[in-house]
Amino acid sequence: MKDFKVLLKEVDVNGDGRINLQELRQALLRLNLPHPGWKAFLLMRKVDVNGNHLIDGNFEVKVLINLLRERWGEEHHGGIA
Repeated sequence: MKDFKVLLKEVDVNGDGRINLQELRQALLRLNLPHPGWKAFLLMRKVDVNGNHLIDGNFEVKVLINLLRERWGEEHHGGIA
């Protein structure tokens, strides 16, 4: 989990501590997941509980990490630990 949080900080280009759709897409690209744009869109819809089109706060990050593990497995993208 820590590794993925580091990756999210790296793709947070404006440094606001929140992840937008483009930044999420970049994180998925770095994990070498197929169809990162589509997956980013689907993940954002599920994870963005407050509807502000951003992944912000620890709860949303935890939900994101759990969904990634559930759907695409840790072995596929070892960066999620």
